[in-house]
Amino acid sequence: MLKRGDVVVYPYRWLGEAQRDRSEDGAKERPCALIAALTLKDGSTVAFLCAISSKPPASDQVAIEAPALERKRAGLDRYPQAWVYVSELNRDVLGASWYIAPDADPLGSFSARFLSRVATAVAGHVQGRIVNRLQ
Repeated sequence: MLKRGDVVVYPYRWLGEAQRDRSEDGAKERPCALIAALTLKDGSTVAFLCAISSKPPASDQVAIEAPALERKRAGLDRYPQAWVYVSELNRDVLGASWYIAPDADPLGSFSARFLSRVATAVAGHVQGRIVNRLQ
């Protein structure tokens, strides 16, 4: 089972795509960081995922650049730069997702220290900018 900090390949759906009702399944698969997972009363686990890109953020986005060691830990060392986008999220359900296999293997994981930095930034920037992928 995936855990907080894991980086997985996921067809992230950008908020702009959702607002324009485009790319329901996400335009392409990309690395994403599982930044939080909440277990509900029914036993399901809701996951919150941040997109990761080799491109720096646009003026209307906020992202944190992953240092080289974090890129290596997360299985992203083939990228000269990796940005973790913290101004929006995708929400999905582990084990019932159309997009994440229940037995998915992560590419790697971010350290607890870096993940804490990302989670703090998300808390300060996301403000309801969540694309619901729940089925």
